[in-house]
Amino acid sequence: MTDIVHPISSARTYVWVILLGLVGFYFGYNGQFLLLKKTAISNTAPLLGIFLTGPLGLFLGLLLGTLSTRLQLNAKQNLISLAIAVVLGSVGTLYLAVGEFNETVRLVDAEILGCKKIDNLLESQTKMWSEAPAVIRAMKERRPDARLNWEQEIPNMVRDQPGVILTIYIYHEAWVREQKWRWGGVSKKVDNWKSSSETQQVFAPIAEPAPPLPCERFVIGERKFSALVYERSYGTPPATLPAFLWLYVFKPVPPEYVRYIPK
Repeated sequence: MTDIVHPISSARTYVWVILLGLVGFYFGYNGQFLLLKKTAISNTAPLLGIFLTGPLGLFLGLLLGTLSTRLQLNAKQNLISLAIAVVLGSVGTLYLAVGEFNETVRLVDAEILGCKKIDNLLESQTKMWSEAPAVIRAMKERRPDARLNWEQEIPNMVRDQPGVILTIYIYHEAWVREQKWRWGGVSKKVDNWKSSSETQQVFAPIAEPAPPLPCERFVIGERKFSALVYERSYGTPPATLPAFLWLYVFKPVPPEYVRYIPK
């Protein structure tokens, strides 16, 4: 008697391929939209489902469907195995979609090397923004984010956020990362501290009233733990001074992160 040959391209295998392919594509494409706040969604979020998890789901479906056929699982065993694979595939795909937390605060062990007024950098950044293609395009298209009179608003921006530019040398650093969930919760984690050897310019705010010589507020050569924060600003060009200057803001370590400072 001739043995019955179970072809790889059986109906059972097609079901595995279609279901796991759909799971990989759907949750890879929509995972961030399902779980994260709109502000936390990456512009490239759908690409995960198109180029990675969708094709990977098809491959795993083919592999597991073929294995199910070769093992000659009965209908009930095949259904249970398929259900487990769908659940695990959904969870795994969602983890890939949202598992990478966003960098928010950079904790640094840094020494202040120098301090200067913002005048020269403000002038060069004003010229840069006036020639930037994105700004020119926004003005021509009259986009909602376009700040049509931004050059006239610069004095107000400087008055509202007095500060100086510090040059710092970073010895050690650790990133604070967070994920903002759709239901309102925020998950945070702090990287392990690692050595660094970076010189960087940062914007240091000055509390009112500002002294005649604003750099008097800072001690050259002082080394301490601080936080670098990038303050995002809506508008083209940005409407806040640090974002306009394209600088991180130099701040004291927030109280909730003090416990992460090495002793």
